Amino acid sequence: MLDDDWLGSDSEDEFGASNNSKMRQWKKVANGKFEKMLLDCIVNTDDIAADYEDIFVSRPIIDRLERTTSLSLKRQMAFSFGVLAKHKVTGAILYGPPGTGKSLLAKAVAKASGFNMICISTAEVWQKCHGDDERMVQAIFRLARKMYPCIVFVDEADAMLGQRKQGERRHLKSMINQFLIEWDGLSTDKKAPFVLLATNRPNDLDPAVIRRAPEHIYMGKPTMEERAGIIRILLKGEVLGRNVNPCWLAQMTQGYTGSDLKNVCVTAATICVGQQREDRADRVLEQSHFSEALKGMRASRVKKRDEAEYNTFGGKVENNYGGAGNHSQGGEDSEDD
Repeated sequence: MLDDDWLGSDSEDEFGASNNSKMRQWKKVANGKFEKMLLDCIVNTDDIAADYEDIFVSRPIIDRLERTTSLSLKRQMAFSFGVLAKHKVTGAILYGPPGTGKSLLAKAVAKASGFNMICISTAEVWQKCHGDDERMVQAIFRLARKMYPCIVFVDEADAMLGQRKQGERRHLKSMINQFLIEWDGLSTDKKAPFVLLATNRPNDLDPAVIRRAPEHIYMGKPTMEERAGIIRILLKGEVLGRNVNPCWLAQMTQGYTGSDLKNVCVTAATICVGQQREDRADRVLEQSHFSEALKGMRASRVKKRDEAEYNTFGGKVENNYGGAGNHSQGGEDSEDD
């Protein structure tokens, strides 16, 4: 068992410990087959760049998510009395169109804040359960407590924590019920993890799940300025031709998500390599390479139905500096059903 000095230490040395050294400790304290299965779901923060160097998200969104997670995990004395003692914020929801960087942001915040993270993917984890969904849920929260300070990140949360319906398979309802029971126990737990959900379909989440995560943060398509920032990050290791610059490419990619932009840059570089006669360790990406790449690609579209869903979930349209849900980032294009 790890001692209390190691678990949840805020010392610079422990926050700076390598992922390999932490994994050795977590393997020692992982009890039972389900906790051991979850070791594969621990995010290797050594692979994440510090100071948000590999992502470009508006600063107010980063600040908001940092504040929401950090206060709950780091300020134990402040949450030990008054209204916060019984009503600590233990969860948040990142929502918006696919490809807008929700998972990347969650992992980057964990890295920047010095938190550990268990990333739960419905497809990856629940196929291991073989009908033992409730025991797996219990194991998630047990292991997360041992890894304090820790974020339990549920990707595509609507698939795992969707609305309970009449006639639904009993084991799915039992799994959601167990998740809610474990979540309820976090409000008074000193070693409680923070539950962070990401979803493209927020209205499909069970109402009881939404109530337990009062902070809702919208991540829409990037603006032109944000696209230019994303492109700079993607192309920082490339040599660009005289007529190529991130602002030009940002203007050419209205409505593109971060994932779309990555595909454009990868395709342009691949086209360049294909035009070279031999294997070389250098290349220059020209405007023609990007123009050719753009011919075969369309921006991921957000249907009006989906945009209406985001507005309904977020409530009143507000800017990035406040509110339960904000829609000021992107949202340039939409498509009819």
